[in-house]
Amino acid sequence: MTSQSTTRHEPVSTEWMDRDNAFQRQHSRTGLPSSVSPNLRLQRLRSGLNHEVLAHVSRVRPTRRVILYTRVLPGQDPEPLFVGLRAEAARRGWQAGQELFDDSGHQAPQQSPEWLRVRKLCHEGLADGVLVRDRMQISTDDALYEGELRFINARQCFTALQIPEAAP
Repeated sequence: MTSQSTTRHEPVSTEWMDRDNAFQRQHSRTGLPSSVSPNLRLQRLRSGLNHEVLAHVSRVRPTRRVILYTRVLPGQDPEPLFVGLRAEAARRGWQAGQELFDDSGHQAPQQSPEWLRVRKLCHEGLADGVLVRDRMQISTDDALYEGELRFINARQCFTALQIPEAAP
């Protein structure tokens, strides 16, 4: 008695693996093309996170309340920066609420007392978002900056910049 082999000798298609690998190479973990500059990637991420929050219009409170936040060097007057932030808030039709600043220069967001206060106000629903001059006011580190964008967004708040990340 002879046994018949059930093994196929036809080539197995690996087309699905090629498509999957090509997709993984083409896209970063955020779903944006990986060839995009870090600043442009962060700008697109922030815009995407903000889109849903900004699309929602409250009937109870149609005017958005924003916290103005800046960092300055020790002894530096934050007022000139707040003047620009107030004008930007007014231009966008937002109500400028609290004005918070840290005067210890650049440090990790988690070490900035007033940034932690921004986070708390957003978490408690006492603000709709935060307006800063540029992303360096939050963090110079891409990963820390992205973490703060995601934290603020998870509280249904937005992060707005007077000067976008990818600006020259």
